[in-house]
Amino acid sequence: MEILLSSIEFTAALVFRMGSIMFISLFGVELFMQMGLMRYLKPVGKPVARAARLPAETAVCFLAAVGSMIAAHTMAAQFHADGRLDDRELRLTGILNTVPFHLKETLTFQLPIVLPLLGARLAMIYITAFWLTGVLKLCYVLVRGRARGNGRQPLEIEADPFSAYECAPDDANCLNRSFTRLLKDAWHARKKMFFKMMGVLAVVTLLVQVLTESGMLSWVESGIAPLTSALSLSPAVIGPLTTYIFSPVAGISYMSTLLTQNSISGYEAITALIAGGLIMIPVTRLRRTLPRYIAIYGGRNGSAICVITMMFALLSRILVLAWILFFY
Repeated sequence: MEILLSSIEFTAALVFRMGSIMFISLFGVELFMQMGLMRYLKPVGKPVARAARLPAETAVCFLAAVGSMIAAHTMAAQFHADGRLDDRELRLTGILNTVPFHLKETLTFQLPIVLPLLGARLAMIYITAFWLTGVLKLCYVLVRGRARGNGRQPLEIEADPFSAYECAPDDANCLNRSFTRLLKDAWHARKKMFFKMMGVLAVVTLLVQVLTESGMLSWVESGIAPLTSALSLSPAVIGPLTTYIFSPVAGISYMSTLLTQNSISGYEAITALIAGGLIMIPVTRLRRTLPRYIAIYGGRNGSAICVITMMFALLSRILVLAWILFFY
């Protein structure tokens, strides 16, 4: 009972703290989208697809990915089913669709959540690994697209994919809405996602906390211990690192608490988080991303897109970890 009460107390404090930050960041970004500000990223879509020598359909999907990555993946799969994208173009388009995620995630997670928890210096290192993944994906698409391009160029696109996800600045109904109406529209657009995120955060945090304090995750800790030992890290990071693998938000918050208490150094915290990503990323891909991609793209193409994006995510963290070990 003591373990359960302690876990509930920890979870309640974390959910209240993170919930406030998530609310502001999630609805803030939605408000920008309702006002049409995200639309100004539109000029990026066509040049990127053109530089990679990919067809117009890729540009449409890339633009849609700024509003919804799942919608972009679904759109690409439909283009493939219609014969407008071949397997190679589908895979490159699927990888390219994940690039805008790095911008949106920076606005909705990295800056509003990671920055306050870790501080400017450590957060910038953490965000660098995240952004490096996006850069590697983009470079891969550009190189692969031009290396084996079929000569097709993106054409002018008549249908604007943004219109399905947000209010257009040239829409009279959009411009005439009051700020109160904009706030209500943003609430109705994101309230379901917000409560779902809060529910998942609460359930996962409580579960992991109970399992951690009861010693039931000792098998995970035993696997993490050699990693922390090899990196000469304090045993204190094993707990938050175990939590981080199952819930990055809870793990970073746990690590932040240890930093505040001076139980670990900044070097140990950021090294543990970057190294922990080498375990967390495959777990996340297998648990969530792979089933989703296979459902959308089919077994062969979905698995290929998932594995390639995962490899870039791992490579970026290996490179940043090497920089930390040699230069931090």
